[in-house]
Amino acid sequence: MVQILWLIRDKVLSFLRDTRAQDTFEYVLIIGGITVALIFALVVAVPSLMDGVIGGVCAAINTILEPDITCT
Repeated sequence: MVQILWLIRDKVLSFLRDTRAQDTFEYVLIIGGITVALIFALVVAVPSLMDGVIGGVCAAINTILEPDITCT
C-alpha cells in the first residue's frame, strides 16, 4: 500500500514539474480570452444576433436533455 502511495506521489510531482502543461494552459487562456472578446464584440455590434444565439443554444440543450426539461 505504501509503495502505491509513493508511486502516486512521484507521478503527481513529476506532472507538476513539467512545464509543457503550463505553456498549453497559457495558450488555452489566451484563446479563451480572445473568444470572449469576439463574442462580446458580436453581441454589441449586432444585438439581434444574441437572441438567435440563445435560441440556438437552448434548442441544442433541449435535444440533448430529457424531453421534460426545457431551457428558457
